[in-house]
Amino acid sequence: MLATGCETMTESALYPNRLHVVIPCRNCEAYIGDCLDSLQRQTFADWTALVADDASDDGTADAVRAYMQEDARISLRQGVQREWLMGNTLAALRSLDPAPSDVVAILDGDDWLLPECLDRIMRAHREGYDLVYTDEEIDGGGHSIAAPLIASAPVRKQSWRFSQLRSFKGYLFSQLPDETFRDRDGNYFRAAGDLALYLPMAELAGPEKVRYIPEKLYHYRVHEQCNFKVMRDEQLRNNWDIRNRPPLERQTEYFDVTEEIRGLDKSRLPFIGPEARARHPRPLTVNIRHIIPREEADAWRPYHGLWIEDGVFLSGKQE
Repeated sequence: MLATGCETMTESALYPNRLHVVIPCRNCEAYIGDCLDSLQRQTFADWTALVADDASDDGTADAVRAYMQEDARISLRQGVQREWLMGNTLAALRSLDPAPSDVVAILDGDDWLLPECLDRIMRAHREGYDLVYTDEEIDGGGHSIAAPLIASAPVRKQSWRFSQLRSFKGYLFSQLPDETFRDRDGNYFRAAGDLALYLPMAELAGPEKVRYIPEKLYHYRVHEQCNFKVMRDEQLRNNWDIRNRPPLERQTEYFDVTEEIRGLDKSRLPFIGPEARARHPRPLTVNIRHIIPREEADAWRPYHGLWIEDGVFLSGKQE
């Protein structure tokens, strides 16, 4: 266990013990020190950070190497050719290859964190949430763009909710095919890549596995090279395209708890979901794996592969 004050969540196969911070950046020499300093000031200290330098032509990489000499938690991936924000971030994530329960947080290299940020997101992940995000403070802005997910509305048809810091468990990223991250021309998104990453992950996770922390724990720096200033038209076009893609179905591969049951009578079906939920409170997900003889497969096929309670899934397996 990490000695950081995070509470233990029992019985979960998705309980996280590792936190990876991915820091995509391009020509961030003037800002990367503030970013890495803010990581080192975190009250949650058991993290690793991978700085993904998108072929900068300034002193970004040298500035990161200076930190690496003093802090073994920090590493550097330096791109040879420009990959742009989405391609650079994906290359970093794929090089990490996070385990299903690992938490990954993405921190832009020109921004920085408040000291409690990582502790707060890890607490939420250890409570059983799989996509966690905070509110942010924005240079020169008194407003907030973050909000809780609207459970009753399709994810892609909601106003933007996912502010920063944003974090997710590795299994969500592993289920996104490569085309998720490509624009109408087949290239990795250069702008609006955050929508391409977080909207489908929210669909995969399901609304009760998404947690918004309404605290301004992330500082968003505004400068002349921000995407919303230099690539606004492309950002808006990609926003529209991503929102109008078909939604992903909720995933049924990874659960916090899996229980096996035999000898189930169909009259018991209305009760096993609430009983499982009573044993494993929200937001934990439960897979009730019904073990059946081969000769009963046809009779049970219509009842398997169904959600039978919020966060409780009934699957079937032949003996």
